Amino acid sequence: MCLLLTAILHFIHGMTDPVLMSLSASHVSSVRRHVPVLLVSTALFVLPVVLSYALWHHYALNTWLFAVTAFCVELCLKVVVSLTVYALFMADGFSNILWEKLDDYVYYVRSTGNIIEFLFGVIMFGNGAYTMMFESGSKIRACMMCLHAYFNIYLQAKNGWKTFINRRTAVKKINSLPEVCGDQLRDIEDVCAICYQEFATSARITPCHHYFHALCLRKWLYIQDTCPMCHQRVYVEEESRDRAAFSNNNGGYAAPQDAAAAAAPQAPGENQHGQPDAAEPPGDGAAAGVQAAAGGPGDVDNELLEDNDSIEYDEDEWSTLNSSTPIEEDYINDDTDSTED
Repeated sequence: MCLLLTAILHFIHGMTDPVLMSLSASHVSSVRRHVPVLLVSTALFVLPVVLSYALWHHYALNTWLFAVTAFCVELCLKVVVSLTVYALFMADGFSNILWEKLDDYVYYVRSTGNIIEFLFGVIMFGNGAYTMMFESGSKIRACMMCLHAYFNIYLQAKNGWKTFINRRTAVKKINSLPEVCGDQLRDIEDVCAICYQEFATSARITPCHHYFHALCLRKWLYIQDTCPMCHQRVYVEEESRDRAAFSNNNGGYAAPQDAAAAAAPQAPGENQHGQPDAAEPPGDGAAAGVQAAAGGPGDVDNELLEDNDSIEYDEDEWSTLNSSTPIEEDYINDDTDSTED
C-alpha cells in the first residue's frame, strides 16, 4: 500500500508539472490560477516526507522500506526541480530585459534532477534484484524489474543523451554564425523575429542576413535547421559549401579542375580537350565552306537539340502528343457540341 501510494503521488506530479510550466512560461498574472497548482505541489512535497518519517519510526530497515524511501525522495526531488524552474520563469516574466541565460539555467536544473533520478532508478533496480535473488523471487517481480529497467533507466538515459546532443549541435551552429554588438547593433533598428524584443546586448546573423537573439535562434534550431524568416539552411557543413561553389542548375556538381578548364579560352587550332585539330584532307575546302555556309550537319543537330530543349508543353498538349485517345475524344466532344448548337 505504501508503494502504491507513492506511485499515485508520482502520477499526480506528472499531471501537475505541465500545468505549472505553462503558467510560468506564459506569464499568467492571475493569482487564482497559480494558487491551486502551488498548493498541490506543496502537498506532493510534504506527504512523502511525512510518510517516510512515519515508516522509519515504526519499522526496521528492510528492502521494501528502502524502496518506499527511495520513491519518496525521488518525488521530493521532482517537486523541487519543478518549483525551481517555475521560479526562474516567473522571475524572467517580471524582468524588463531579456534574460539570455535563462535557457542555460533551466537546462542545468533539469539535467541535475534527471541525473539524480537516473541514479535512483539504478539503485532501485539493484534493490529489486537483491530481493528477487535472496528474499522472494517470482515471475511477477521479474517482469516488474524488466519494465522498470526499460522505462526508468534505458528510456531516461536515451532521452537525456538525445537532449544533450541536440543542445550541443545547436550551440555549435550558433557559434558558427557571426555576432553583432555595439554600434552595429544599434544601427539595425529592428527586433528579433522570434520573440519580438529589441536587441539589448548582441544579435546573431544568419547566412541569409536575418538577425535573431542567440537564445531564440538556439531554441528554434532544436526543432529544425532553417531560418524562421526565409526557411534557408542556417548551418551548412564545409564540404557542402565547397561542393555548392561548383554546382550547376541541373543539380550536378563539377570538380574545380573541370570548371577551370571549361572556363579557360581555347587556343586556335585546338579542340575542347587541348589537343590539336586533325588536319583536313586536301580538296575538301569547298565542301567544308559549303557546310559552314549552310550551318553544317553538326550545327543543324545542335539547333534541333536547342529547339527541342526550348519547347514547353502544357498538360493538354502533352497528353495530346503522347496518346491518341484524348485526340479522338476531343474530336467527338467537338462534334457533339457543334451538333447540339
